[in-house]
Amino acid sequence: MRARRSASTVPVRFKPVGSGVPGLVLPAATLVCLVAGAARAADVLKQYYAHPAVEDSSGVIAPWYQGQNGQFDERMQIAVDIYKRYPWTEPGQAVIPAPHIVYNTHWKINNDGTISIPPTQPWMCGDLSQRAFSIIRGLSEYYRYSGDPIAFVYIPITVDYILDYCLTGADHAWPRFPIATPTKGVGYQKADPNVPNQLDLCAYVGLEVLRAYKLLGNDRYLEAAKHWGDVFAEKCNFSDPQMPPWNRYMSPEHMLWSDELTGSTTLIAEFLDALIDTGYEGKDRAIVKARDAARAYVTGQILPRWIDNEAWGRHYWDVEGDWISGGASWICGYFLDHPEAFPNWRNDVRNILSLVFNRNCVDPASRGEVYSGAWAFPESFVCCGTSLSYNQYTYAAPLIQLGELAGDEWAREVGRRMLMMATYDSRENGVVLDGLAGDVVAAADWLNLAHPWPLCQILAAMAWRPETYGPSRENHVMRTKSVVTSIDYDKGAVRYSTFDAPAGSVDVLRLAFEPQSVSADGKALAKRDDLKGNGFTVKGLADGDCIVSIRHDGSKKISVSGDDPQEVADDDAFSYTGQWSTVRTDGARQGSLHVATDAGAALTFAFTGNQFRLIGAVDNKGGLADVYIDGQKQMAPLDCWNPKPRHQQLVYRKGGLADGKHEIRIVARGDKNPLSAGSGISVDGIQYSAATGKSDFGEGGGPTDAQRLILGYTGRDDYVDSQGHSWRPGTEFVVRLGASVDAVTRTWFTDRRSFYIGNTPDPELYRYGVHAQDFCVNLTVGPGRYRVHLHFADTNTRSTVRVLINDEEVVDKMNVAQAAGGIFRAHKRTFTDIRPKNGVIEIRFIGRDKTEACAQAIEVEPEEADAGNSGS
Repeated sequence: MRARRSASTVPVRFKPVGSGVPGLVLPAATLVCLVAGAARAADVLKQYYAHPAVEDSSGVIAPWYQGQNGQFDERMQIAVDIYKRYPWTEPGQAVIPAPHIVYNTHWKINNDGTISIPPTQPWMCGDLSQRAFSIIRGLSEYYRYSGDPIAFVYIPITVDYILDYCLTGADHAWPRFPIATPTKGVGYQKADPNVPNQLDLCAYVGLEVLRAYKLLGNDRYLEAAKHWGDVFAEKCNFSDPQMPPWNRYMSPEHMLWSDELTGSTTLIAEFLDALIDTGYEGKDRAIVKARDAARAYVTGQILPRWIDNEAWGRHYWDVEGDWISGGASWICGYFLDHPEAFPNWRNDVRNILSLVFNRNCVDPASRGEVYSGAWAFPESFVCCGTSLSYNQYTYAAPLIQLGELAGDEWAREVGRRMLMMATYDSRENGVVLDGLAGDVVAAADWLNLAHPWPLCQILAAMAWRPETYGPSRENHVMRTKSVVTSIDYDKGAVRYSTFDAPAGSVDVLRLAFEPQSVSADGKALAKRDDLKGNGFTVKGLADGDCIVSIRHDGSKKISVSGDDPQEVADDDAFSYTGQWSTVRTDGARQGSLHVATDAGAALTFAFTGNQFRLIGAVDNKGGLADVYIDGQKQMAPLDCWNPKPRHQQLVYRKGGLADGKHEIRIVARGDKNPLSAGSGISVDGIQYSAATGKSDFGEGGGPTDAQRLILGYTGRDDYVDSQGHSWRPGTEFVVRLGASVDAVTRTWFTDRRSFYIGNTPDPELYRYGVHAQDFCVNLTVGPGRYRVHLHFADTNTRSTVRVLINDEEVVDKMNVAQAAGGIFRAHKRTFTDIRPKNGVIEIRFIGRDKTEACAQAIEVEPEEADAGNSGS
């Protein structure tokens, strides 16, 4: 059953579906109709997560948010604002004062946006490794993107807590090693090492501690990471290449279930690679050898069984986790980042990521399927209800990266639609409705799923497709080869430094101006047509922005300048009330800034535009202030605290304002966080812009070339038929079997059913297949007209089938054997003038006469404009 659509429309190019309002929850009767019965796909609801549904002219999910900065930037800013207003521990509550997220993922947010920390059990502190990953990766990347120094607040606190309180003892079998999953002991205190400590997650702690070293330059962090690499190398199993190089757990006596380490071996390899990249290889290159053993195990033992549940499972810290889940996206990210080690990366990543669609949609109660053209599915086929946005975030980013690196429009578009729908999940006040129809499921308890993890994934997706997802008429460094250690966004100038600049160092910026000059380490770079050598390229966008790509091998300081449309006002242009002091300092813009410490001291500034960036100074005496925009108090405060003094920093930003006049008001609280030695507010100026543009969010995208799938086929290489056409494994289908049922083992014919297949020069197309009472294949396509070929063979299944394409019956009752002239014989049916519905072609197979439906292969081809309606 599809939700009924309203005829109402909105301006520009997008139309809402229905007339829902934020917070709408569909009636129980509607939910029952949607989850019970048929294995539907390509549905349309009036609301997705927190917002009424909006579709583009093709019926594909489109932005609910219409601000110029775009929906992805807006969702990202909501996540950062949660960090800025997150509660800190009370005196004596924790070993060091810190925001609660450093210790505990458990949170509560009320409908008015008020955040509190409910009583928790140590188990809720067990995702330390995943929280640390999100905090360090997300905020360091956000610093590169925005210049916001919040990274320098959270990251050192997180790493220092791990190094001081979350390591095993020196006499442990794995000495001074991360306790990545602390599920015992008193929360907020020293971690107990007597836990099922998971080694792949220990490696991710190491990876992010190493990232923190690159950002902050703290040698202590580097030495810790080097030691962990040495221990991994020492413990590596080199003797039997058929066995995992390491166990899943550090201490077998604390093991709760299987000790097998499978595909997440790549997480350890990724950490070792990061160490190697710093120049540290261990004694006698032991770390290189361990990394190579990890890669060899994944290549030789895991990738050949890519359809197995456990190949990419056994990754979650709190359950056995023998299913494909979020870990598969991390693993595929490693393949994408190291194509030299995985020559079949294009096919492997596509197959592994898309297999999740099929496997995780099996439970009717999850409601996983295609909605307004976007795949939405839960974490696994055994959990987690209708919480679907988390996995959309998780899988969208690597799909978009695959699309860019492989030139794969299918991957690019599937990822785009998923991320578009995922970013419907949050209201402006930070309340996350991760349940498909507007309820709260996992996000009610797990902060990391609600905000830190989405921040990471949005940044990753934007990095690979800045021309589509980046904010219009703003300046951002979108992607760098290395960690950005300092950055300054000024009028007409972007200046930044990176930790290193290895060969092939290409950074990507989206700018509101065309560069007039680009330099690296003070030397001018030439504008080029390509980046085969150091230099830069410029790609103009329709809104007046430019995508600037810079290659700078061996040079770490980059400067870009040009005629920027933004305006700058110094702090002298503000209106002040209360007690403010003018402080002269060399680091300030024009040599001085304004400082206030008393509650009630305020400043105002009026401007015409649609965005602003407030610039100030931060240090260890910084305090808090309230921010008002056009008289409305913002939920996130301004915080000028930082462990070290930093001048000309971004202390507040806001995009997406309506074009026109606006007023900013800052009011000092006379208050501070627990680590600050003062309550000072230091302001140095403001950047704002009235430049207008239109973001391109990819409307009308999708593959329009031929797509060919063999159902049940498990080859890692595509099959090439007698005409030279490539056929991939057919993973993009939904079959409702119930919770905890494996769609692959239950419905795929993974072994050849017969070597002989008559009536065809390509018998391999018909030797496998998918069988079930009712299943839907969903093919993502771009706008156009298509020809659909369905391939059948009765390989002793005695199937009688009914077929619908986009809800229209095209086959009423076909006995496959009779239609083909006998069993083990090929039969093809062709249907023309097929137009996508909501961006997909949905092909539904239903068994008749008490038989299961069965199909072997499907191909969709673009159709010439003069093709007529017919079926054969």
